Amino acid sequence: QKPAYTSVPKVIPDNLTWETARTANLGLDLSSLNGKLTFTGDIYQRKTLNMYTLGVALPDIFGAESPKGNYADMTTKGFEVSLTYKDRFDVNGSPFNWSVRGTLADYRSNIDRYENKEGLIKDGSYYEGQRIGEIWGYVTQGLFQNQAEIDGAAKQKLIKSSNNGTIYPGDVRFADLNGDGVIDYGNNTIYSHGDRTVIGNADPRYIYSFNLNLDWQGIYFSSFFQGVGKQNWYPSNESIFWGQYNRPYNNLPEWHLNNYWTEDNPNGYFPRYAGYNESIKTTPQTRYLQNVAYIRMKNIQIGYSFPKSVTNRLKISSLRAGLSGENLWTWSPLYKKTKDLDVGNLGKSDPEIGTGSGDGFNYPIMKSVSFNLSIGL
Repeated sequence: QKPAYTSVPKVIPDNLTWETARTANLGLDLSSLNGKLTFTGDIYQRKTLNMYTLGVALPDIFGAESPKGNYADMTTKGFEVSLTYKDRFDVNGSPFNWSVRGTLADYRSNIDRYENKEGLIKDGSYYEGQRIGEIWGYVTQGLFQNQAEIDGAAKQKLIKSSNNGTIYPGDVRFADLNGDGVIDYGNNTIYSHGDRTVIGNADPRYIYSFNLNLDWQGIYFSSFFQGVGKQNWYPSNESIFWGQYNRPYNNLPEWHLNNYWTEDNPNGYFPRYAGYNESIKTTPQTRYLQNVAYIRMKNIQIGYSFPKSVTNRLKISSLRAGLSGENLWTWSPLYKKTKDLDVGNLGKSDPEIGTGSGDGFNYPIMKSVSFNLSIGL
């Protein structure tokens, strides 16, 4: 007989209601040079009231997680602008048409209300005044080079880089921001956060795009670039970014080779080689905070529309042939370190692989090249 299982019922939230959104928007449309130059801009503010989210953390002795409810208010401010220029002129007696368009958008969200009087800093929770996407961590001062540096530095007892907690040359050195001689997180609140501070933000900023179109004597060309101007990412505990620093039996990324600290390589990017290194993979810090801003060629096309003299002989109304490419090129500051990860796909893991598999295991954005032929009968 199959055994029966049960679990502790979840806590029911009080006074559930609908979220309410109030939006104010100011737009501006301009056109000049006989319509050749156009501008469109919007600035907006959206207030989300009674936001449905996780409640404030409950005492461990309560025995259950805090329920979700209408516990927060949030304000989002942002803008969107686009600028387009199009023109035509003659080249060898034939009209040359071209246009260029650029867009830029940005937003920031802040928590206005949340029932967290202690100001607890915790993933999945909020505090009043918090900017969404904040990454809290330590400021890194490099790697210890010798025992004398270790003896003269602030104590790092809470951040283990070895099983017994001993600090060795090649381990990460953290800044003692509050000057108390100990590296810690205080009471883990915004009022007492020890040596931790906001080191970055995971939300994308300055989202932009650029589009170019050319057309002359049946030859056409178009390209579309898209990117993010500012964004931070700290690899999760299970990310393939860490390789064998997470588990010694993991794969060894090629870019890790000769890139870790040794006495002969004191300027290595990674600390001394050690598996299960908690001082880097579970301790967000400035040294391993990644800049994942990027620019990507989303699409490029080139082709030719055959003239009527050809289509009439073929007894068709139109004939067009072209070549197009998708996602053929991407650049990011992250790629200075490794190209093993796709900056456009660093979110949560693919659920088909399994929860907890870590960022970096998702399928990358696919590249493709295609030939197209369009015939009008």
